Amino acid sequence: MRWRSILVRLWRIGLLIAAVLLIRGAVEQRAAKEAAAALTPQRVRDFFPEAAALGEMNPANAWRPVLDDRGQTLGFAATTAPASDKIIGYSGPTNSLIAFDSRGSVIGTRILKSHDTPDHVAEVIADRKFFTQFREMKPGAPAPLPLHTVSGATLTSAAIAQGVLEKLGQSSKVSLRFPEDITLAEVRVLEPAAVALQPSQIVTDGKDVLDAKGARIGIAAHTSPLTDALVGYKGPTDTLMLLDPTGKTLRRMALRKSYDTKRYVAYVTGDDYFLNLFNGLMLEKLAAMDFAKAKVEGVSGATETSWSVAEGLKRRSQSLLEQRPAGWVQHLRWRWQDTGHVIVIAVAFLMAFTHLRGINWVRHLHHAALVIYAGFVASELLSQSLFGGWAAHGTPWRNAPGLLLLGVVALLAPVFTSRQIYCHHICPHGALQQLLARRVRWQWRVPPRLDRWLAVLPFGLLALVLLTMTQGWDVNLNAIEPFDAYLVRFVDWGRFWGPIGGHLNWIAGWGTLSVAAIGLIASLFTPLAYCKYGCPTGALFKLLRFTGDNDRLGVRDWLAVTVLALAWLV
Repeated sequence: MRWRSILVRLWRIGLLIAAVLLIRGAVEQRAAKEAAAALTPQRVRDFFPEAAALGEMNPANAWRPVLDDRGQTLGFAATTAPASDKIIGYSGPTNSLIAFDSRGSVIGTRILKSHDTPDHVAEVIADRKFFTQFREMKPGAPAPLPLHTVSGATLTSAAIAQGVLEKLGQSSKVSLRFPEDITLAEVRVLEPAAVALQPSQIVTDGKDVLDAKGARIGIAAHTSPLTDALVGYKGPTDTLMLLDPTGKTLRRMALRKSYDTKRYVAYVTGDDYFLNLFNGLMLEKLAAMDFAKAKVEGVSGATETSWSVAEGLKRRSQSLLEQRPAGWVQHLRWRWQDTGHVIVIAVAFLMAFTHLRGINWVRHLHHAALVIYAGFVASELLSQSLFGGWAAHGTPWRNAPGLLLLGVVALLAPVFTSRQIYCHHICPHGALQQLLARRVRWQWRVPPRLDRWLAVLPFGLLALVLLTMTQGWDVNLNAIEPFDAYLVRFVDWGRFWGPIGGHLNWIAGWGTLSVAAIGLIASLFTPLAYCKYGCPTGALFKLLRFTGDNDRLGVRDWLAVTVLALAWLV
């Protein structure tokens, strides 16, 4: 009995893993084709109406010149993919177009292809302020903070913005203003014992400084391209930084090249006090330094030039610290929603495994709290669109760890506890149906034969989801479930309490709203009607559920294998 129960559980987990691998492989194949066809003259004509062709890609930054019919360059275009493929929003990544003028400034952005939730993407597209915030940005220049994200689509818009910013940072790895590599001669000015340089294993784009015995005695780095847009009096300055062998402390620094006024640069290079002011500082201290509080004064007669040098050292120190290997915990971006998810999960287990679920008023209070908080406040419900996006593109473990934990609990609880923790004690739509159950006198008891047929519908929808993800069908998976109906945004909040102003804006489309309304109305006459006869997400949890030591592989298991095989063969 014990071995059979273990094998049944492993079998069902194996089916889930097989589905994920099948979806991932199919999506990666389609992604390669999409990336190749992402940029066309038609796609860039919103920004360059006279675009007739695209030139060859620059291997240094992956930009492509936009050419008119005479072959003249109008500007440049680039996509955030493939770098943005690893940036997961709510359920998937987004590939965006970035258009640059002939000087390299951003003139506009637009979404080329998104694998995120369509309703969330639609909200981002409708928010013009989101896209206009990138105008006039330049590669290597710091982004104006805070960035504008879209209410109701925060994860999606934040991921798109991160993709754009990473592309701008990526394209600035090779500086156009200070392209010269660090030389041994300039390092010897700061470290006379240096006899050779080699690419550093500790600092990206840095050089290990070696002595006559081949031992590393320091690491050389420079502040460009981070400082390319950091103007002192009339131009930027590139500064050489000599670090200790561990890369943790600044030993000495010297100006390499500057576009600032020569006289002011001479004042800085001739001021020994300023040039030695930061010697011996740990990068952590330099990166967090408040120059005013530390009473760091600029060079007399060249205040703005010296300030730009000091600020460059600070920014480069911050960049160097970000390069250091970090544990996975340090990569997490914990949100208030994630704290809420943890609390909801804890309360769900309390309700599932204690006598509290038998107390009516506690159960009703719990259901009401789920509808209000988990539904309309947090608005992060599990769905096939979400799970499909995670299977295809990876999980947002960095940006939404609490949401991922919620998904893990929902999938594994039926396997190891034999209980539908998510459906019965977490899902806001299920909670609302339970609050509506038997609120009208007339109740409809579904005939047994019809009940059997209707009970198959959620599994049919689950099969449709798998085939849609593997075959690339143009089906809006959000429209077959009601969960996005809880995404509500308050418009004109400041006037909401007035007698006229303020209204609610539903982010979901009519398909989603219709499924939600029909399911809730049906639950008035047949308790949990949608959960029983319409929910593919609940069907997934039922497929995984282990019902006890007498559980064995049944018709659902073999049908699941058949659908997986069909998707693979097609």
